[in-house]
Amino acid sequence: MKANRSGFFRKFVLVMIFLSVVPLALMGVRAVMINKKLSKNVESISSDSLETAILDKQNRLSEWMAGSVDDYFSTVLRNIPKLSDASDDAGASFIRKEKMLIDVYNGSREFLSIALLDAGFNPYIIVPREWKYEKEEAAKIVSEIARGRFAFGDVYFYNDLPVVDFVYKTDRDKYIYAAVDLGSILDKIKSTPSQIGEEVFAVSPTGKIILHPDTAKMTTMKDISFILLIKEFISSKSSLSKGDFNGINNIPMIGAISMSRITGWGVVVWQTKTTAYAQVARVKNEINAFSRQLITYTYIQILVICLIAFSASFLLAKSISRPIIALTRAAARVSRRDFTEPVKVKSKDEIGQLAGIFNQMMDELNKFDRMQADKLDALVYSIKDGLIMIDHNENIIMANARSRQILFLDDKCLGLPLVDTLKEPALKESVRELLSSHEENPKTELDLSKDDVPKYYEADKYSVTTREDVNLGSIITLRDITLEKELSKMKEDFLHSITHDLRSPMTSIRGFLEILLDESMGSLNDDQKNFLKIVDESSGKLLTMINNLLDVSKLEAGKMVLNFGKVDFNKLAKTVTDFFYPQAKSQKVDLQFCPSGVINAVSADENLMERVITNLVSNAMKFTPAGGSVTVLVEDNAPDENKLRVSVKDTGKGIPADEVERVFEKFHQVADTALKKTGTGLGLTVSKYIVECHLGKIKAESVFGKGSTFSFWIPKTLVKENGVVRAKDNAGRPGA
Repeated sequence: MKANRSGFFRKFVLVMIFLSVVPLALMGVRAVMINKKLSKNVESISSDSLETAILDKQNRLSEWMAGSVDDYFSTVLRNIPKLSDASDDAGASFIRKEKMLIDVYNGSREFLSIALLDAGFNPYIIVPREWKYEKEEAAKIVSEIARGRFAFGDVYFYNDLPVVDFVYKTDRDKYIYAAVDLGSILDKIKSTPSQIGEEVFAVSPTGKIILHPDTAKMTTMKDISFILLIKEFISSKSSLSKGDFNGINNIPMIGAISMSRITGWGVVVWQTKTTAYAQVARVKNEINAFSRQLITYTYIQILVICLIAFSASFLLAKSISRPIIALTRAAARVSRRDFTEPVKVKSKDEIGQLAGIFNQMMDELNKFDRMQADKLDALVYSIKDGLIMIDHNENIIMANARSRQILFLDDKCLGLPLVDTLKEPALKESVRELLSSHEENPKTELDLSKDDVPKYYEADKYSVTTREDVNLGSIITLRDITLEKELSKMKEDFLHSITHDLRSPMTSIRGFLEILLDESMGSLNDDQKNFLKIVDESSGKLLTMINNLLDVSKLEAGKMVLNFGKVDFNKLAKTVTDFFYPQAKSQKVDLQFCPSGVINAVSADENLMERVITNLVSNAMKFTPAGGSVTVLVEDNAPDENKLRVSVKDTGKGIPADEVERVFEKFHQVADTALKKTGTGLGLTVSKYIVECHLGKIKAESVFGKGSTFSFWIPKTLVKENGVVRAKDNAGRPGA
């Protein structure tokens, strides 16, 4: 035993001796790293002072150009007071005002057109008269006027010249419109002295190129807001400079930008770092060449040492690794439940002893595996429902006889992807959606009807985990729900028929009640009025229940007509909250509406959306005791981009955990005798169908004893085309 142990440890010690070459290799690598760092520091020292000088020069140039832009527009603004006085002078004649405009137009080379606008942005004097005035563009510019008196529009081109529209608001809420020629500013930019590779141009406040010596870049209004220098200018609205950022096509740049005080435009002066640093390029090349040579010599030394160490270690370690590899392969076979081939190791040392014990363990595992497999087979194949187990790659591991019968699987299905074994395209798509779902325990309905013989199965997916919480794959169960579907259809047909039969007489009853209450047929005493009011309220509740049943039938059949229009959800939620405020006050419930800023109107059916919010608030009020609170919240871009979410949160008793998933089922009511609240159980069902008709989702969250939150969200890009509701994608195209 001692000799065996000595032989093994002798081999181990020899391997450790050869591993001593590793520190030498590490020292070589460390030397390379130090050399690279020194080279980098030298380059940095060479570049810092040059970068500072270049940035200083670019800063001064961009500030000078920004000042030139302000000077140009200051000249434009000097003519405005005269025009403003003429516009507001009620005693001045039309001819006098027009003459003043013509004088200003002829005396100013900056104007291509001048017009006086009324409060509705309609020009009543325009010079020259043939100028093509865009009322919509003027209205857009006016909407940008906030605290100041004037605003600029977007730069465009007229006869190949850059032009910007300008609108000035007078004291009497009239407007002066002017089309300003930017040709002089462009000429100054083109004539600005610059270094090789240096560009001088102007960008809009949103980061689009508006004035550039390169006509192609200017006319396309290229958006460069993604460039770091421009991005920081847009966010800070101030002048700045940067010595290291990527320009167009990710080319490293150095540059500065200054803001025009009047227009808000940015004047950019930038240059590629390659041309900017041409002065130090030769020094850097020499440093880099020397560094590369030193690194090459170091790598060669490391490589030679490593080759010698590897050769010696390989030959020596081969006798150690061979039996370990044999054990590793055997362990891999055991992990695949292959117990047919034992480990063959001729070594007499500790590894040989380990191989013998491993073979004994493999025999015991083989016996235990066969026993467990027999038990599992008996259990699985006795289940009347279909049962399929798949791995993480969705390959079939096991399928009982019932599942093979339902899905027409053959004996060769094991090891194949589940979706590929199915023949019907519709069935494939349903199963694919089930497998790709990220829900905790997703389920779907499979329609396997043939030859007018209905057959439906409910497919449920569950994760398979061990006691140690290791996920082994998923189990899919197939349960026959044909009878349940037929019973449900019979119930729905009955409800649809009976509600239609009840609606007409109930409408007549309410009509006659209205006549009686109006005392059109004779006067009533107080008791008679009270009795008739009770009958009227009860019949109203019954008619509401009948209408809910009919609406559920329409929504389930997809026959509910959606009247799309622009809906202001902040306003809608506020209206519903105001409606319930008297009730909240009488119940001593704190009812609040919390908007989250300005939200643009969304395309939807306003009446149906109001019905959903009303149902949710009504439910919250019903189950919130005195002293509690109900909060209505409207959120933009929630739960993700291009969606709008409405939430109703209460501090009521809450919903038991096992009831939360069922609250949207027809006629379902939370089992809580303590609350003594009654209803039809259809309000949340109708709400769910309405939200789904808008391609949205509705969700209930609750902590029993603390309160509940009901939320729904719909896409903000809904359109209705040819009777079909779709959501547009990011490019504005209708999506599915």
